[in-house]
This record gives sequence, structure tokens and C-alpha cells, in this order.
Amino acid sequence: TLSLTLSLTLSLTLSLTLSLTLSLTLSLTLSLKTSMSSL
Repeated sequence: TLSLTLSLTLSLTLSLTLSLTLSLTLSLTLSLKTSMSSL
């Protein structure tokens, strides 16, 4: 059960990190686009 919990925690952390990175990249790209268009 320990290994199962560990793998679950690992997958959860990975997915969380991935989603966070994705949202950050998206927001960065959007802000860059808006600043470029305003210029």
C-alpha cells in the first residue's frame, strides 16, 4: 500500500506541475501578445 500511495502522490504532483506550467506559459504568451498589439 505504501508504494501505491507513493506512486499516486508522484502522479498527482506531476500532473499539478504540468498544469501549472501550462497555465503559466499560456498567460505569459497572452500578455506578450497583448503588449505587442498595444505597441
